[in-house]
Amino acid sequence: MIANFNTMSKCFNECNKKYFNNSLPMPEFGTLNKLNTIARFEYRKNKGKNKARKPLEYKKIFFSDCYNFKKKDFIDIMAHEMIHYYISWNGIKDWRTHGRKFMEIANELNEKYGLNITKTKDASLFKLTKNAPKVTFKKKKSLFGFLFD
Repeated sequence: MIANFNTMSKCFNECNKKYFNNSLPMPEFGTLNKLNTIARFEYRKNKGKNKARKPLEYKKIFFSDCYNFKKKDFIDIMAHEMIHYYISWNGIKDWRTHGRKFMEIANELNEKYGLNITKTKDASLFKLTKNAPKVTFKKKKSLFGFLFD
């Protein structure tokens, strides 16, 4: 599965219905051309008068267009990003990005639905698409030896 608006919105609708009781409004979607970020959820809190009805004024889920995901992995990753969304939308306090509340929800979904939501994913398990940037190495005099361009 290659990330695009259609695959993301379809997967979001399926996950929202099955795992979140259709409680999350449709966010925007976007792609990232990055190898080191598989997916990301961004949001901005609503500070206006209608923040009780609409707690977030901006919400967007990004997927990297550098990887061809298996459907199961795509669902796991979407559910992962939707947990971030659910926590933000409902004003749940979690002091870390993947804190206690995040992991409680992830573990509950994993047990109940057989998902594999984790804090991180090994990107080397996914095939690269033609959109993936070419990685080159330059020898540098540094502690790390090689750095990406």
